[in-house]
Amino acid sequence: MERAINMSVVKLPSKNTAAAILVVIVLTAGIGVYSRRETLFAEKEKGESAPAGVIVKTEKIAADKTISDKIVQNMSIEAEKRVKLLPRVTGRLLSLSVKTGDSVRRGQQLGVLEHEQQDALILSTAAQAASARADSEKARAQMQNAKTNVERYRRLEKEGFSTQQQLDAMETEYASAAAAYSAARAKERQYAAESARVASAKDDYIIRAPMDGVVLDDYSLTAGAMISPSSPVLDIADLRRLKATLKVPEAKIFSVKPGMPVQLRFDALPGETFEGSVSRIDQYVDPETRTSSVEISLDNERQAGGRLRPGMFGDAAIIEREYRNAVTVPEGALHSGDGGSYLFVVKEGRAEMREVVAGVREGARVQITKGLAPGEEVVTFGGNSLTGGEEVSVQN
Repeated sequence: MERAINMSVVKLPSKNTAAAILVVIVLTAGIGVYSRRETLFAEKEKGESAPAGVIVKTEKIAADKTISDKIVQNMSIEAEKRVKLLPRVTGRLLSLSVKTGDSVRRGQQLGVLEHEQQDALILSTAAQAASARADSEKARAQMQNAKTNVERYRRLEKEGFSTQQQLDAMETEYASAAAAYSAARAKERQYAAESARVASAKDDYIIRAPMDGVVLDDYSLTAGAMISPSSPVLDIADLRRLKATLKVPEAKIFSVKPGMPVQLRFDALPGETFEGSVSRIDQYVDPETRTSSVEISLDNERQAGGRLRPGMFGDAAIIEREYRNAVTVPEGALHSGDGGSYLFVVKEGRAEMREVVAGVREGARVQITKGLAPGEEVVTFGGNSLTGGEEVSVQN
C-alpha cells in the first residue's frame, strides 16, 4: 500500500522542459535530411563532372566573305521622266478618260476641253479656204485661155492674117490673167494657212500623253471643272527608270566616279537589295552642308520587276572598294586596348590573345587584314573575361 502511494506522487516534466525537448527533436531531424541531401548531390557529381575552364563560343574562320567600303546615305527615289500636264487654254473640262494608276501611251488622248466655238471657227475658215481655191482655179483657167490666144495670134501674125496690134492686145490680156491667177493663188494660200492654224489650235483643247508612263495623280478632276494654263490636269511618270539624289560629304566626293555600283534598300521592302549606279555628279559643293549632290540611276523593270514607286524611302550605299575572299570576324569578337585591336584564338584548349589589324566594317562583321589566318578558331562570346592563357571550354 505504501509503494502504491509513492508511485502516485511521481512528478511529470514541466511545460518548458517539454518544449525544449521538441525543438531538439526537430533540429535533429533537419540535420539528418540536409546531410542526406548533401550525400545525394555528392553521389550525383561523381558521375557528372563540371566543365573545366571558361565557357566560350567560337567561330572557325574562312576567307570566303565579300566585304565593301561604302558611302551610305538616306534617300528617296523619283522617276527620271515625270511631267505635270497643263492645258494650253482656259476652258471647261469636257471629259477625262484616265485616272490615277492608269497606264498611258505616248500620243494617247487623255482629256478634252469644250471647243464648240473652235469647231465653228474651223468650219468658217475651211469654207473661206475652199472659196479661195475655187477662185484660184477660175483664174488659172482664164490665164490658160489667154495664153492659148497669144500663141494662136502669133501664128496668125506670122502668116499675115493678124496685125501686130491684135497680138499685143492678146499678150496684154494674158499678162493680166496671169497676174490675177497669182493673186488668187496668194489668197488661196492665205486662207489655207489660216484654216490650218485654226484647225491645229483645236489641239489646244485636246490633252495627250507626252510619253509612255503611269498616271500618278489626276487631281480629282471631273467633267465640268473649269481649268486654266496654271491648273495641272494630270501627273504622269515613266516608272521604268528611277533616280535618287545623295548628299556626299566633300571629303568623299573625289572617290565617287560615274558608273560606280550602288546598293539600294527600301523600308517598304525589308531584306531586299537593288543594284543601281552613279549617273551624275554635281560639280558644286554646298558651302552650308559641305556636300555635293550625286545622282543614282536604277532600272526599275530589270532590278525590281516594276515594284518600286516614286517617293519610296530607304538608304543607298555607294561601293567605293570591294574586297573578295576577305577574312572577317563578328564585331563582338574584336576588342580594343591601348595597343590597338585584339581577339582571342583557341589553341589546344586554351585562349591565346592575338593582336590584329581591323579593316572595313560592314554590318555586324569586321575585316581582319593582319594577324589572323583562315582555319583558326576565334572566340566570339565569352572573351570579355579572358586575358590570355586560360583554359576554355567551347560550347557552340
